Amino acid sequence: TLNTHGIAGLHAALKFIEKADVSAIGAHERALMRRFYDGVKDLDGVTVYGDFTHERTAVVALNIADLDSGEVADALAEDYGIATRSGAGAHCAPRMHEALGTVQQGAVRFSFSYFNTKNEVDTAIAAVRELAE
Repeated sequence: TLNTHGIAGLHAALKFIEKADVSAIGAHERALMRRFYDGVKDLDGVTVYGDFTHERTAVVALNIADLDSGEVADALAEDYGIATRSGAGAHCAPRMHEALGTVQQGAVRFSFSYFNTKNEVDTAIAAVRELAE
């Protein structure tokens, strides 16, 4: 039996992407990512990983002091309603964690989508600021 629901969902997604325009979707995601990065990069105790001097995907990985990334992600979810991904040596990129020196602590990954808003980004910045205090 064909995955009719999956096929219908894929068709709807492709129609949406055609209408919204891939370039516009990417630009919106990167603008949100830049807003978040600019809001957290200089916070005391926050380490942001990656090169933000060129165009990149809309993802920001960070740590707060020596806090475990899983504990930070749990606090973000439970106290602020913010979904992130955390992991020690994970994110399907264990060699990257080795290179960054984050194998034990992991990192908290914020990923921005077309459906996120500036208000949600500002809420995430405020949450990181509070957790870093």
